[in-house]
Amino acid sequence: MENLIKVLWVEDDPDVLGSYPEEAWGYGLELDSRLCWDDAKSALESDFDSWSAIILDAKCKYHRDSADNAVEFLREALDDISTICEKKGRIIPWYVLTGGSETEVSDSINDKRLKWDSEWTETRHKKFYSKNVDRESLFDRIKTHAQKSSRIQIREMYPDIYEQLSKFNADACEAILRILEAIHFPNSHPDFNPKYYFNPLRQALEHIFRSLGKVYIIPDTFFSNDRVNINQCFMFIIGNEADKLGYKHEGGEIAPRHIRDMMSLIYNLGNACSHSFEFSHPTELSEDEIQNYDNQIKITGGNSKFLIFSMALQFCEILQWMNNYIKNHPDKEENRKKWVKLDRTENALEDKDESSGIVEVHNGIYHIGEKYLLNGKTIEQRGWLGKKVRVLGKDINKTASAKRYPFFAYRIEPVE
Repeated sequence: MENLIKVLWVEDDPDVLGSYPEEAWGYGLELDSRLCWDDAKSALESDFDSWSAIILDAKCKYHRDSADNAVEFLREALDDISTICEKKGRIIPWYVLTGGSETEVSDSINDKRLKWDSEWTETRHKKFYSKNVDRESLFDRIKTHAQKSSRIQIREMYPDIYEQLSKFNADACEAILRILEAIHFPNSHPDFNPKYYFNPLRQALEHIFRSLGKVYIIPDTFFSNDRVNINQCFMFIIGNEADKLGYKHEGGEIAPRHIRDMMSLIYNLGNACSHSFEFSHPTELSEDEIQNYDNQIKITGGNSKFLIFSMALQFCEILQWMNNYIKNHPDKEENRKKWVKLDRTENALEDKDESSGIVEVHNGIYHIGEKYLLNGKTIEQRGWLGKKVRVLGKDINKTASAKRYPFFAYRIEPVE
């Protein structure tokens, strides 16, 4: 059988050493036995990455010349496992399979196993597995846990993020967790395709805006019919006028520059294919959609795998920022007071210096100041170069010049 799950087995009973490995093999497990904890600890430290699970017989010896003592053995072995796993940065699930007395064994087993095996205690009301009646259940559970082990590791590595993601849309949550698994445990997702993850990340960004909207940091009118106007939310967050919905924030930008840049990247690349789909079937992308992603990625000059990895980690940073911001601004009514309704009259538009400026061109790029990118063909056709114009419609700049000119002015008119 290929791809056996390798299990470090601490057992010294000759009656079971010959029979259990064959039983376990039927479940896809390879039991590699050691007669005492000293030998097992050495194998664990020297070849840490090869082990997927550990089985301990409570009646085994701590040292080769030790007497059987379940209390001492389990105390020392479980402490060593915890220390080694913490040092190596990965959890290896462990289990106690024994024929010892229930009271003696249970009192010596700590609760760390609940991170991967709480269901066993909840349903069977015991902390260990009995050699007589539970070993097949254990073999089956080890196989199941090994297949899920990367998720267990991610939960341990990103405890705050994992908890926060659980409140997300299920597809967006699953997408981010899979990306994190692919970063740290690439073998768990050998067919990982980055192109299927840009849109779910964009959906996750929508959840950020929804969360801010629930405490009125973003106006409630930005969320209509259970849909998020992500463009206007972004404008409001970065301190610009959300002109289509008619609001801006009294204090200017809400998010710091690095958070704004991260949001912009996720929003722009996710926008290349912004339809919704069930993440359980992420391969349902058309050839045109995949080509669209390829073109977007080429603009960044990056590798799509590393790009999506970086975006997932950046999203984790956005999530932490969001939680801290909400924690520091919990009062809905105070947040509402910071909404500024825009005066959308023609006179008001004419008086706004930030909405007008001289059309310039540098290195073939037509722009207004260091804020608006313009369509050069339109400027030349209408003879507006060097003239003062007013911006009537703008959107986020999605080209390589976005860092210098964050917005694209798609509708302008000359100022007389």
